[in-house]
Amino acid sequence: MKAIHDSIEGPFAIEEDIALYGTIAGDATLVSGIRFILHGTIAGTLTVERGSRAIIHGTVAGRIVNDGGRVELFGMADAIANSSRDAITVIDPRAHVRGRG
Repeated sequence: MKAIHDSIEGPFAIEEDIALYGTIAGDATLVSGIRFILHGTIAGTLTVERGSRAIIHGTVAGRIVNDGGRVELFGMADAIANSSRDAITVIDPRAHVRGRG
């Protein structure tokens, strides 16, 4: 897994397994089959495609849209929405979500 400490302009397609310690300035899409760990910030919406996995320790300032992947939230998000029956979303009791969808 590749570690990224930079700022990235969005919209951004996450197409390889990465751990982000920096920022995505805008929306991001986690492509199917990819694993993503967020320690930094996404300023927009994070869309998680079917078969991908997102582990969020940082902040998603917008909504997390789970289109059939697996989302584990330990950090913060503005809102979370599951848009597929295949979506698996786990919210840690210490995580902060302003809205649920």
